[in-house]
Amino acid sequence: MKTVLLLIFLFLFSNIKAQDTLLIFFKDKPNESIVNLSQRAIARRQKNKVTFDSRDKNVSKTYIDVLSQDGTVLNVSRWLNGVSFSTNLSEETLIEKYDFIRETKRSRSILPTKPKNEVLIEESKLFNYGIADSQVRQINANCMHDMGYTGTGVYVAIIDAGFRGMDTISYFDSAYIEGRILDTYDFLGGPNVYGYSGHGTSVSSCIFGKKAVSETYMGTAVDIDIALYVSEDVASETLVEEFNLVAALERCDSVGADIATISLGYFNFDDPLENHVYQDLDGVTTMAAIGVNAAVSKGIVVIVSAGNSGPGNIATPCDADSSLCIGGVNKDGVYVLFSSVGPSSDGQVKPDVVARARKTWVVTDAGDIVMANGTSFSAPLMAGATACLIQANPMRTVEEIIEAIRESGHQFSEPDEFMGYGIPDLCIAHDSLQAKNIEITDPEQEGIVVFPNPAKSTIGISGLAAFGDSCIIELMDATGKQVVTMKIINAANNLSLSVQEVSSGYYTLMISSNTHKRHIEKVLILD
Repeated sequence: MKTVLLLIFLFLFSNIKAQDTLLIFFKDKPNESIVNLSQRAIARRQKNKVTFDSRDKNVSKTYIDVLSQDGTVLNVSRWLNGVSFSTNLSEETLIEKYDFIRETKRSRSILPTKPKNEVLIEESKLFNYGIADSQVRQINANCMHDMGYTGTGVYVAIIDAGFRGMDTISYFDSAYIEGRILDTYDFLGGPNVYGYSGHGTSVSSCIFGKKAVSETYMGTAVDIDIALYVSEDVASETLVEEFNLVAALERCDSVGADIATISLGYFNFDDPLENHVYQDLDGVTTMAAIGVNAAVSKGIVVIVSAGNSGPGNIATPCDADSSLCIGGVNKDGVYVLFSSVGPSSDGQVKPDVVARARKTWVVTDAGDIVMANGTSFSAPLMAGATACLIQANPMRTVEEIIEAIRESGHQFSEPDEFMGYGIPDLCIAHDSLQAKNIEITDPEQEGIVVFPNPAKSTIGISGLAAFGDSCIIELMDATGKQVVTMKIINAANNLSLSVQEVSSGYYTLMISSNTHKRHIEKVLILD
């Protein structure tokens, strides 16, 4: 007899208690600094030719400090230009008191509520690597492994409800021993990410789980660098969790993540007044969709599970225009009835592609290998495979990676609402990227070096002789405004450029030559 267990449990309370948090959105961002980015984030943005915009400006510290006098700021989102806020004051009082508030939303949770993100475990036993490999082979990620691509150097962020036990389970030992857990953050305010739920533990095993000794289990990208973020409160379903998700995606951007994988979705909430309707799923309306689209615009591949409401509609942020939304199939490649269906309300093909969601082998927070159901697992399987694809094609943009995966689907020419473009083949996607022969301009490879970075009063540029008789040098601020420009005639190999009068911040240095048809862009930090 099959045993049914739940990975996620909720505490039952004898008394129903209302929990309220406000979401406050501001009118503007007056005179604020630019977000601090890691070198990995700068490199990822440069590869994707990302220009700075208002979303890269921080939320007003003045607004936050003033609000903090009337309550507690829980999380901040620069992309939404707002905060989640705990206070005893009413929305009306706050709006009347502060003229910088554009809009408020009350997020309400009424306990108890039904469990979320349930995972049905149908069988439990140890098995050999060959069985685990079947879910890898279905999307032909093993082909990438055979070529030596296992995700090395690719930074994957996992946004979930908790990673209980992960730091003590042998299947994750190599990631900790090798120091590849680079960042963790709990957006619920807890002391670490290893509490709450084991859902994220099982999700993560699909990507980088690996048996420490005998390798009886292996995920789709065991050598990635990793960030672990908790944004989901398993005891509620509120708009605050959507806000937290956006805040987590912003952190992905700042630390330099290449991929964010999200096995979460939002449609119905504890308070029915907060519920989304199908018309909201147009790819650009919900907070979650706005956050995903912003992340992709900054060069991050965002992979999202379709949801387990099939044959009902997908949840957000699966609808996001730029997301790679993953539905579910069984081991035979047949659509499973619990996988949520598309399209989005504006007619986009959703899900984009599918992977194993029925009887997927995962590692639990108790350290056991089990079979479980849910698109929570098809998404990370694809996230790991995508990491291998990025490792193999490091100079390809996020748009090129996503397009190649979609086009490799077995029903790309005839997509449907159940499986989208179908089961992808990662080696077909890889071959497609290799065959396009798009000219990649890498400043470092072409001998153009800008130093130091960050810079203070002077920028050095070497290799200018490669531009021929003349070139134009421009320095653009985060808004695209030109702050420095000069034309160089008969350039020597090295040049010193004064930036002493330029304010601190992030800039784009552009060097171009019409005679040699060359154009170089370099993201630069001025201290």
